[in-house]
Amino acid sequence: SGRSRCGPASLNRIMARRVFSSRASSAVALLSLVCTQAVLAEPDALDWGLNAGAGAFSFRNSLYADRQPDPSVDLGDRWTEFYVKPWLAAEHTTGSATVFGRASYAYTITASDSPDMFGGDASSGDFDDAYIGVRFGNPETGTWKFAGGRYPFELGNGFLISDGYGDGGERGALWSNARKAFGRAAHVQYRNARHRFDAFHLQRNDRPEFDADTRITGVSYDWTAPGRALTLGASVLALSSREYRAALDGARIYNLRAYLLEDEHYSINAEIVREDNGSQLDATAGYVHGTYTMPGAGWPLTLEYRYAFFEGDDPSTPANEAYNPLFPGFQDWGTWFQGEIAGGWFLSNSNMRSHMLRLTAKVSDSLRLGLSLFDFTLDQPGSYATGVTSRDLAREIDLIADWSPTDYLSITFTLANGKPDTALEEAFERTSNFRYGMIYVSLAYD
Repeated sequence: SGRSRCGPASLNRIMARRVFSSRASSAVALLSLVCTQAVLAEPDALDWGLNAGAGAFSFRNSLYADRQPDPSVDLGDRWTEFYVKPWLAAEHTTGSATVFGRASYAYTITASDSPDMFGGDASSGDFDDAYIGVRFGNPETGTWKFAGGRYPFELGNGFLISDGYGDGGERGALWSNARKAFGRAAHVQYRNARHRFDAFHLQRNDRPEFDADTRITGVSYDWTAPGRALTLGASVLALSSREYRAALDGARIYNLRAYLLEDEHYSINAEIVREDNGSQLDATAGYVHGTYTMPGAGWPLTLEYRYAFFEGDDPSTPANEAYNPLFPGFQDWGTWFQGEIAGGWFLSNSNMRSHMLRLTAKVSDSLRLGLSLFDFTLDQPGSYATGVTSRDLAREIDLIADWSPTDYLSITFTLANGKPDTALEEAFERTSNFRYGMIYVSLAYD
């Protein structure tokens, strides 16, 4: 799946023509659009907008091995991505109920000889949002919401579920990740000042070459303490899947999370996940993330530390302990794509432990600078690659500048350096540093 990057303003994505990946997906999308037009024929509020973006990416020493497989291979990669994504939203209130709907369409392009693992040159157009829903009630006594169609859904802060659409490959624009809605979804929610209950059914819109027909049915509960400083949450998910996600077929996933925000200076987040499917899958993952904003600085400085662990398969046991990261999303740099090099090229959130230290300076209302350090180790070296005995995998440093010269425009500059450690040398004869640079421009006209 692609990363749900958004930058400071909102990196959404592009538009054009493409046959839906399945007739069922087409039916859901078209039905949602027809219902939106029919029910909202005279809406109280009609809104529209356009999101677009373009990026240039460059890698030095991007192949795993230092030596060239043949004289024609360049160890550098350069490519570009583009997207445009218009959207339309409407709502209409009748009595105590409000009917709402949204439709968006994205066209994505990857060009200039992108690396094979990013899918090569490709382009596609497809609907993203195409849903309709109704909500009623009031915040004091509680509100209900029912929604369905091609619908975006995020659980907690996106550690487990956020990205419902697989960009990249023949669809193009893996990094931009223009589309996020699930191919089919139904969502029921009740919430008031202290309690939130969600029930949902989601079908992932995978890339055709990796379509595992993954479906998730779940319930989730969140409790917010008086004063809203502390939120505790729990979720239970039931999955069906096939082919390359076969270990998830019939699995149950249990998730506990806690978010503490104490005034504007510090916060602590923690989450733990257990995946259970008998001998096919018995894995755990989790993280602890602390943030501290220093008061009184000329440039407000924020210091963050996070430890994250994702279990790997122990080759000495008959069970499969390799954690499956499901469909995480982008919250900010380093979540949940860890490292601009490692998270995009040779690491997934499985068989890995990571330490992240991040310092962010808000230079002005329009400019934010960030410096991130990562240390990556393997949970189970024996299941990473043949001959690997060391846990030490890689270290990385990222320098990122987010600049928003206007309310609609944002520009991101990234420089990164990844240093391979013993495990990468054992697996791929890799000793040279990865080097990476990116410029990304996004437009969010909302």
